[in-house]
Amino acid sequence: MILDNENSNLKVHEWITKYTENGTFDVVTGYFTIGALAYLSRNINEKIHRFRMVLGDIVNKDAVENKPLDLLNENITIEAAFKLNRVAQEAVNFLRQEKVMAKTLEPNFCHAKCYLFNPSEDDDRDKYFISGSSNLTEAGIGLKLTSNAELNIAETGNNNQYKELANWFESLWNKPQAHLEKTLIDVNGKQTKINFKDYLIGEIERIFIKYTPKDIYYKILFELFGDQIIDDLSNPEFNRKIGRLENSVIYPTLQGMCPMIVNNNQILDVFLEKEAVFW
Repeated sequence: MILDNENSNLKVHEWITKYTENGTFDVVTGYFTIGALAYLSRNINEKIHRFRMVLGDIVNKDAVENKPLDLLNENITIEAAFKLNRVAQEAVNFLRQEKVMAKTLEPNFCHAKCYLFNPSEDDDRDKYFISGSSNLTEAGIGLKLTSNAELNIAETGNNNQYKELANWFESLWNKPQAHLEKTLIDVNGKQTKINFKDYLIGEIERIFIKYTPKDIYYKILFELFGDQIIDDLSNPEFNRKIGRLENSVIYPTLQGMCPMIVNNNQILDVFLEKEAVFW
């Protein structure tokens, strides 16, 4: 069956949800997103007693934004930030499970895309594979709309290609280039190795910073009044009235929390004035 995420057939994620029973699940993907990992956790985690994943680069674009987020300094809504926080936590919890194993290819790049399910009950009719262009991303598996054209073939274990792909995965998993550790190189060229799963968890955890109520409060102020700041800065009368507020209590707080604003004293003054109006 052809799965292209556009026709009337099942999308990749719908096939996985519908046909995955108790068993094992193997994945090879060039790119992946935290949202797609969270999808696996929510939909098939309880059924699978072993995940093996050969992963390429992590991509955050399909989740909400294109890079790890600083809530106070990035142009992102409160709602989107909280959503990304929740999804990232789901992905981390998924990866921390002992039954989830992940390898990276070094020095090669992983360009292949393949999904293999093997049921606990040895019945070829319940086995399946999906192979084609879909990375393990929300766009790739059809969880969100995309302009990319995807093309995949999905078949059950009755198909001879399933056995060939299963053997291919075993060969890839056991290649010398498939590592449980990732090589990191610092600015001085020094190489260190770190467990690949620990590396992924650390990178994803950078996305969900725990924000205090005070952090959220200042972010809300900026969301409410940010669009007005430029207009106010061009108003000499307004600037003359608010003066300088560097000696206020709130100024040093913002200075430590929001350097983007403090770097421009005029913007900070307007922000503080709006804070007074907000109350």
